[in-house]
Amino acid sequence: MKKLVYYFGFSATFILFSTASSAQLNIIDSYIGVTPILTQIGNSLDKISTPSDLDFHPDLAKQELWVVNKGVSTNSQQTSTNNVGSSVVIFSNAGEPTQSDVFKKDQNAKHFMNSTTAIAFSADNNNIGSAPGVVDANFGWNGSTDFTGASLWSSDLSVFAVPNGGNGSHLDMVHQSPESQGIASEKDNVFWVFDGYNSRIVRYDFAADHGAGNSNHNDAEISIYKDFAVAKNTNPKISSHMVISDGWVYIVDSGNKKVFRIKMGTGTPGGNPVRHSWETLALHQGIINYTSEDLVTTGLQNPAGIDVIDDRMIVSDYSTGDVILYDITNSPAVELGRIATTATGIMGIKIGPAGKIWYVDYDGNTVNRIDIAAVGIDKLETENTLSVYPNPSNGIVIIENRNGANSTVSLVDVSGKEVYNNTEIRGLTNKFDFSHLSDGLYFITVNNDATSITKKLVLKP
Repeated sequence: MKKLVYYFGFSATFILFSTASSAQLNIIDSYIGVTPILTQIGNSLDKISTPSDLDFHPDLAKQELWVVNKGVSTNSQQTSTNNVGSSVVIFSNAGEPTQSDVFKKDQNAKHFMNSTTAIAFSADNNNIGSAPGVVDANFGWNGSTDFTGASLWSSDLSVFAVPNGGNGSHLDMVHQSPESQGIASEKDNVFWVFDGYNSRIVRYDFAADHGAGNSNHNDAEISIYKDFAVAKNTNPKISSHMVISDGWVYIVDSGNKKVFRIKMGTGTPGGNPVRHSWETLALHQGIINYTSEDLVTTGLQNPAGIDVIDDRMIVSDYSTGDVILYDITNSPAVELGRIATTATGIMGIKIGPAGKIWYVDYDGNTVNRIDIAAVGIDKLETENTLSVYPNPSNGIVIIENRNGANSTVSLVDVSGKEVYNNTEIRGLTNKFDFSHLSDGLYFITVNNDATSITKKLVLKP
């Protein structure tokens, strides 16, 4: 496999590491204001072709990365030919010198994994949900016109994509969401889907899977969220991805150029659910009056990928190639910074096992990782002499300068414009009032004859 490395970004100012409560590291703030490195992990030599999404196996120690190739023409009403359907490239020890990969395609991918826009692992049982983006996975057979929905798969490579009768290796499929645009795992075999055909968000509970290659869906429960409509992107390449974190479903509504979230467990049954009468289900209902919040309504051109860790959210924009970093402590979210990846078709993004950001480039046929230059011990020891708190702040900021030297303070915004300067720190603790400044990310620098230290400061007056 050929690996390429590119350099990009802005001038380095600081790096700050923290540990998340989960098994993953949360180092999102370390990407702000520094010069990251873009490392290509896989490309067409690894059979990466029109990749739409990626996800890591929940056992993070495996460093097993699944990348789904959409493998599609722009015609969602495809002809029934054997070469139609999505495929998967699975990287073991992803990004390591010992990395290897294997290409997999189910024998009936043309139905169960057709035009796949997104995949998601369940952390409870390691099963995988996939979102077929095709309108009719039956291609008009038996009078069907819009017969498609989310599918369930095993991540066990002795099962996945191993021939098993005419239905292939899929564990389950419910045909209630044509042109699925994204998928997110809640628990067990429960997934949330962006229904691009009916413009709704849908909760799929597959319940017990029917086993590889079988076809009984009768125990499935479907809930359609009806308070408002979402919109798929008019560009058939661009998918609206989703992720679940801390009791919320975070959704890229690409057609409406925004990001919002739905609180799980809220709402009441109501509304008139639209479903295919030929599919027997254990439950099929509408949900209304649920809790939702708009997080981002400006600054996005064609948003696609999304991931969340703790109080940080990242979103990819297909049009600009940027990964945008947000603070989601409150709603609406506060933009913290942008990483210009130079990707021509950035799509799904993921925070990996070590907290680094990974993404696929649909048009470039690559999968990539965004790295951060290492921080030296001397630099860390110097930064430990300075504390800036509270952070985020409502405008009142305390600066502790533990090296004892008299210093001056300056403050610049993300554009590099200096908004504060020449205030002298005398002694250990000093208070500053920045409440007249706008919400957002700033960089605060303390200078003296010996050192110059810069840290980030988020203001929320």
